Amino acid sequence: MAEVRVGVKVSDDRQTVTIEIGSVAGPSHPVGLDLNQLTKLLQLLGQARSRMVEGSQKLPLDGKTVETVIEPPWYVQVASIDGSLLAFDHPAYGPLAFALPREDVVRIVRILSEHLALPAGHPGKPS
Repeated sequence: MAEVRVGVKVSDDRQTVTIEIGSVAGPSHPVGLDLNQLTKLLQLLGQARSRMVEGSQKLPLDGKTVETVIEPPWYVQVASIDGSLLAFDHPAYGPLAFALPREDVVRIVRILSEHLALPAGHPGKPS
Protein backbone atom coordinates (compact mmCIF):
# COMPACT_ATOMS: atom_id res chain seq x y z
CA MET A 1 0.00 0.00 0.00
CA ALA A 2 1.35 3.43 -0.96
CA GLU A 3 2.35 5.90 1.73
CA VAL A 4 -0.36 8.45 2.40
CA ARG A 5 -0.23 11.89 3.88
CA VAL A 6 -3.22 13.27 5.71
CA GLY A 7 -3.77 16.82 6.86
CA VAL A 8 -6.56 18.18 9.02
CA LYS A 9 -7.18 21.88 9.72
CA VAL A 10 -10.02 23.32 11.76
CA SER A 11 -11.14 26.76 10.57
CA ASP A 12 -10.51 29.78 12.82
CA ASP A 13 -14.24 30.05 13.55
CA ARG A 14 -14.35 26.29 14.36
CA GLN A 15 -17.34 25.81 12.05
CA THR A 16 -15.61 23.69 9.40
CA VAL A 17 -12.64 21.41 8.96
CA THR A 18 -10.56 20.84 5.85
CA ILE A 19 -9.19 17.35 5.33
CA GLU A 20 -6.49 16.69 2.72
CA ILE A 21 -5.63 13.17 1.66
CA GLY A 22 -3.08 12.23 -0.97
CA SER A 23 -0.14 10.00 -1.69
CA VAL A 24 3.23 11.25 -0.55
CA ALA A 25 4.32 11.48 -4.18
CA GLY A 26 1.15 12.98 -5.64
CA PRO A 27 -1.35 15.78 -5.17
CA SER A 28 -3.75 15.90 -2.26
CA HIS A 29 -7.47 16.45 -2.45
CA PRO A 30 -8.84 18.91 0.13
CA VAL A 31 -12.43 18.50 1.31
CA GLY A 32 -14.28 20.93 3.57
CA LEU A 33 -16.73 19.50 6.10
CA ASP A 34 -19.10 21.00 8.65
CA LEU A 35 -19.65 19.34 12.06
CA ASN A 36 -22.48 17.08 10.86
CA GLN A 37 -20.50 15.91 7.84
CA LEU A 38 -17.40 15.30 9.99
CA THR A 39 -19.49 13.31 12.48
CA LYS A 40 -20.92 11.20 9.64
CA LEU A 41 -17.41 10.58 8.28
CA LEU A 42 -16.23 9.48 11.75
CA GLN A 43 -19.18 7.08 11.96
CA LEU A 44 -18.39 5.63 8.53
CA LEU A 45 -14.70 5.26 9.40
CA GLY A 46 -15.67 3.61 12.68
CA GLN A 47 -17.90 1.16 10.84
CA ALA A 48 -15.06 0.38 8.42
CA ARG A 49 -12.66 -0.18 11.33
CA SER A 50 -15.23 -2.41 13.01
CA ARG A 51 -15.44 -4.57 9.89
CA MET A 52 -11.64 -4.74 9.68
CA VAL A 53 -11.27 -6.06 13.26
CA GLU A 54 -14.32 -8.34 13.07
CA GLY A 55 -13.31 -11.82 14.17
CA SER A 56 -10.08 -10.60 15.78
CA GLN A 57 -9.37 -11.49 19.38
CA LYS A 58 -10.53 -8.81 21.83
CA LEU A 59 -7.55 -7.97 23.99
CA PRO A 60 -7.95 -6.77 27.59
CA LEU A 61 -7.46 -3.07 28.26
CA ASP A 62 -5.73 -3.62 31.63
CA GLY A 63 -2.42 -1.76 31.65
CA LYS A 64 -2.99 -0.05 28.29
CA THR A 65 -2.93 3.69 27.77
CA VAL A 66 -6.29 4.92 26.55
CA GLU A 67 -7.53 8.38 25.63
CA THR A 68 -9.26 9.79 28.71
CA VAL A 69 -12.12 12.29 28.63
CA ILE A 70 -12.81 14.14 31.87
CA GLU A 71 -16.48 14.47 32.90
CA PRO A 72 -18.18 13.53 29.63
CA PRO A 73 -21.97 13.77 29.44
CA TRP A 74 -23.28 10.25 30.09
CA TYR A 75 -26.50 8.27 30.30
CA VAL A 76 -27.45 4.85 31.67
CA GLN A 77 -30.61 2.80 31.09
CA VAL A 78 -31.76 -0.79 31.12
CA ALA A 79 -30.73 -2.35 27.81
CA SER A 80 -32.85 -4.50 25.50
CA ILE A 81 -30.47 -7.33 26.42
CA ASP A 82 -30.27 -8.59 30.01
CA GLY A 83 -28.00 -5.75 31.08
CA SER A 84 -27.51 -2.01 30.78
CA LEU A 85 -26.90 0.59 28.11
CA LEU A 86 -24.08 3.00 28.98
CA ALA A 87 -23.66 6.01 26.70
CA PHE A 88 -21.11 8.83 26.60
CA ASP A 89 -20.75 11.90 24.42
CA HIS A 90 -17.10 11.74 23.40
CA PRO A 91 -15.75 15.10 22.17
CA ALA A 92 -13.71 13.44 19.41
CA TYR A 93 -16.15 10.77 18.25
CA GLY A 94 -19.60 12.00 19.27
CA PRO A 95 -22.15 9.91 21.15
CA LEU A 96 -21.09 6.31 21.85
CA ALA A 97 -23.22 3.66 23.55
CA PHE A 98 -22.33 0.25 24.92
CA ALA A 99 -24.76 -2.57 25.73
CA LEU A 100 -23.26 -4.35 28.72
CA PRO A 101 -24.44 -7.81 29.80
CA ARG A 102 -25.63 -8.20 33.39
CA GLU A 103 -22.39 -9.96 34.44
CA ASP A 104 -20.33 -6.94 33.35
CA VAL A 105 -22.72 -4.55 35.12
CA VAL A 106 -22.30 -6.56 38.35
CA ARG A 107 -18.49 -6.35 38.03
CA ILE A 108 -18.56 -2.60 37.26
CA VAL A 109 -20.89 -1.89 40.21
CA ARG A 110 -18.61 -3.93 42.51
CA ILE A 111 -15.49 -2.07 41.39
CA LEU A 112 -17.17 1.35 41.61
CA SER A 113 -18.56 0.50 45.07
CA GLU A 114 -15.06 -0.45 46.24
CA HIS A 115 -13.81 2.83 44.80
CA LEU A 116 -16.47 4.81 46.68
CA ALA A 117 -15.50 3.03 49.92
CA LEU A 118 -11.99 4.51 49.67
CA PRO A 119 -11.30 7.87 51.35
CA ALA A 120 -11.90 10.79 48.98
CA GLY A 121 -8.82 11.59 46.89
CA HIS A 122 -7.28 8.14 47.57
CA PRO A 123 -5.02 7.17 44.65
CA GLY A 124 -5.55 3.42 45.12
CA LYS A 125 -7.37 1.40 42.51
CA PRO A 126 -9.63 -1.54 43.33
CA SER A 127 -9.45 -4.49 40.96
